[in-house]
Amino acid sequence: MNIDLWQLLGSAAALSFTLGFVDQLRITFKTREVDGLSLLQWLVFAAASAAFAAYYVHLEQWMMVAVSIFGTSCCVTMLALIFKFRHRE
Repeated sequence: MNIDLWQLLGSAAALSFTLGFVDQLRITFKTREVDGLSLLQWLVFAAASAAFAAYYVHLEQWMMVAVSIFGTSCCVTMLALIFKFRHRE
């Protein structure tokens, strides 16, 4: 496995960005408050993360594939929480 400095930097940046999703998921699950969350934003994040996963498969950058799949999973989970908790009585 040949990882150069730029690939390592990109991986660290993607992982940091994705970890932000985890904290938002934790807070949303705990509070069940989704009124301030943008459905469109999370749809775009999910689509972009999935597209990045496909792109990294093409480049055979497996660490980035894993990070992108994890990010996509976080986004899809957030979308499910938004649909579940929005307009609840």
